[in-house]
Amino acid sequence: LNGQTPEPKEAEMRKLIVSNNVTLDGRVDDVLDWSIPGDDEDFVKRNIDLLNHSDGLILGRKSYEFFAAVWPSRSGESPLADQMNSIAKYVASTTLEDPEWQNTQLIEGDVPEAVGKLKGQPGKGLIVYGSGDLTNTLMAHDLIDEYRLWVHPVVLGRGSAFFEDG
Repeated sequence: LNGQTPEPKEAEMRKLIVSNNVTLDGRVDDVLDWSIPGDDEDFVKRNIDLLNHSDGLILGRKSYEFFAAVWPSRSGESPLADQMNSIAKYVASTTLEDPEWQNTQLIEGDVPEAVGKLKGQPGKGLIVYGSGDLTNTLMAHDLIDEYRLWVHPVVLGRGSAFFEDG
């Protein structure tokens, strides 16, 4: 380096990954009616791998409430359940007051700004599961780095679209 101090590298941001099940026509409603079962070996393997490379979940209120009703009761049953329970969780909600699922914090105030700050902190990746409204907000603010969409051979023809029009 000939005695010169190298330029400081720009700090790497944590990657924000959206992982979701969608139908062929891009719908996300009634996912339990058409998606793969939660005990499917490939489902478990891909989610454990994703969680191994992450240290935080970012969820909307509805997805949080669904996950919080399922995962705590499965503690000790599988590595997936244990990872879901132990990982940090950040919930974007204006109505949830006291999240009870362990390692959960509310995102208060400006959600895109808060998520941007989480991405700027040191650590592994961050995952968004489900959370359609939240995903669209993060998408509008260019905060999503990667999409892992699990497309199922089903056409609903109705319901909430994963990607908003436009």
